Amino acid sequence: MNGAFTWKILPELTFRTDVGLDIYNNDFRYFSGSTTYESQNNTLAEYKNMPLTTRTQVNRRTVRNSNTLQYDFSKILPKAHSLNLMVGQESIVSRETLATTRIEGFPSFYDADMAFHLSAQGTPTRANEFYYPDDKMVSFFGRANYSFLDRYLLTATLRADGSSKFSKDNRWGYFPSVAAGWRIIEEPWMKSTQDWLSNLKLRLSYGVSGNNNIPSGQTSRTYSIKESSWLHLQNSWLTTGNAMSNPDLKWETTHSLNLGIDFGFFNNKLNGSFEVYKNNVKDLLMEMQITGSGYNTQYQNVGETKNSGFELTLNYDAINTKNYGLNFSFTLGHNTNEVVSLGSMDSYSKPSYWASTEIGSDYLVKPGKPVGTIVGYKLAGTGRYEVDDFEGYDAAAGQWKLKEGVADASGIVGTVRPGTMKLLDKDGSGTINDDDKFEIGDANAWAIGGFSIGARAYGFDFNADFSYSIGNDVYNADKIDQTSTRGGIWRNLNTTMASGKRWTNVDENGNFINDAAKLAEMNKNTTMWSPYTTKAVLTDWAIEDGSFLRLSTLTLGYTLPKTWMQKIYVQNLRLYFTASNLFCITGYSGMDPEVDCCRNVLVCPGVDYSAYPRSRQFIFGLNLTF
Repeated sequence: MNGAFTWKILPELTFRTDVGLDIYNNDFRYFSGSTTYESQNNTLAEYKNMPLTTRTQVNRRTVRNSNTLQYDFSKILPKAHSLNLMVGQESIVSRETLATTRIEGFPSFYDADMAFHLSAQGTPTRANEFYYPDDKMVSFFGRANYSFLDRYLLTATLRADGSSKFSKDNRWGYFPSVAAGWRIIEEPWMKSTQDWLSNLKLRLSYGVSGNNNIPSGQTSRTYSIKESSWLHLQNSWLTTGNAMSNPDLKWETTHSLNLGIDFGFFNNKLNGSFEVYKNNVKDLLMEMQITGSGYNTQYQNVGETKNSGFELTLNYDAINTKNYGLNFSFTLGHNTNEVVSLGSMDSYSKPSYWASTEIGSDYLVKPGKPVGTIVGYKLAGTGRYEVDDFEGYDAAAGQWKLKEGVADASGIVGTVRPGTMKLLDKDGSGTINDDDKFEIGDANAWAIGGFSIGARAYGFDFNADFSYSIGNDVYNADKIDQTSTRGGIWRNLNTTMASGKRWTNVDENGNFINDAAKLAEMNKNTTMWSPYTTKAVLTDWAIEDGSFLRLSTLTLGYTLPKTWMQKIYVQNLRLYFTASNLFCITGYSGMDPEVDCCRNVLVCPGVDYSAYPRSRQFIFGLNLTF
């Protein structure tokens, strides 16, 4: 709910107050049947293989109040000058609770509906209610807008924000900004160009903004009221959890420099803008892994990143008459991001966790590199160990012996034999390990944007909106998951690993073969390695180009003639059809190149794992005006 009150105290003096209330409630109920992993592995022993329910309830209320006072000096200053001042104050208070209830041990024949309605038939094993610390922010701000001759423009602002998420010494952040504009087209010496140049404006701005987007309560130690052992000696009913507090946290700041030009030609028939920018984010607020302290994580201000690039927008009104028209628009954005500093750290790696801990760290954060750098192994040679890589099969030892100089990847892929996935030995040690990981991908696109085509003729209208991305890599985790056994021999595989394509060690009679010549003959027409691995392995084979062109929206409409509608007392009637996501042109082998599944890990973008395919929508409708 939102409300506002405006009082024009004087013709030049205006007071405005805004009040907002946001209430958010989420009741999430989750049922796990007796055949699920949760029921079989994560319950108390006496309730193993029995249905269970988990219920999570979130309640959040946010109240916002903003008050501004604005004064226009136009009647005081000479006519060539214009000045408007505004001062204001804002407060935001948010309170949130989280309640979790888990009930185990339902009868094995219970389904979700029975378990939710007959919860007394189970046994509560967890009931927690967490009250988040209040999130409060108080702000004071001011802005001045000045113009001279309506062609020299200047805007200056200053914000002071105080947040309860930081301790007393770091609570307040001060964020100034200034912007200047020059309407060159208004200069007297530009009059001779106005028959072909209809707009030309230069813009320059610099500003600092703040970010406090972390959970409340990170600066002081919080306790949970639950039983836990202390040094395995004595039980305590107050536990501190896995997150370590940090009283030195402070505001994350973004320093932005922008230079832009707006232009228009031939009475703005062709118009657009071009803008270059550079943003430096300092004192980044990030949740870091810590060791040796008894805690798992801690929020810290870590280093600095830089984003720079340009944005181009073009609009062309090709035809514009009473009965028909045609227009085009185009946008192009190029951004380069780079880690500038990590403070005292040289670098750190982060796992995406799509395969739990099997893969380990698959993203690298390092000065000089972009956020979204993917690290993993490279396939060597044909991507698999061939028969020629071995001296032969040692029947007494029951294993194949590698030739001198051929790297052993058994620590990563499992038992090495002909057909096993083969990895490149980066450091030449002869053994494949974490030191042999390469930078194999970058989730950042070289360019993103879109274009649209609009047309109208005699009541019919048409609009098509396209979007595109060029040069980004997608981490196809599905490709790994569906082409390897990962320690389970009965997993379903996709057609990439179909019989006749993958290496096989079993002959037509079902016999396991260790004869080198016969293995070579059996697999002479296969191209893939054996799917048998002890765990998921990330290689450059799973990193794909995610460039695409998508028809995002297509709309067709028809507006009936007004002379027809007036007879039935209708002012306007338009029938339309809209289709979304009609097609996507891409070389990516997955369901959708525009995917990002690990959103909770901000430095691990571009992972595609079990993403639900983007839907295609069709909408028929009408706009009716009386």
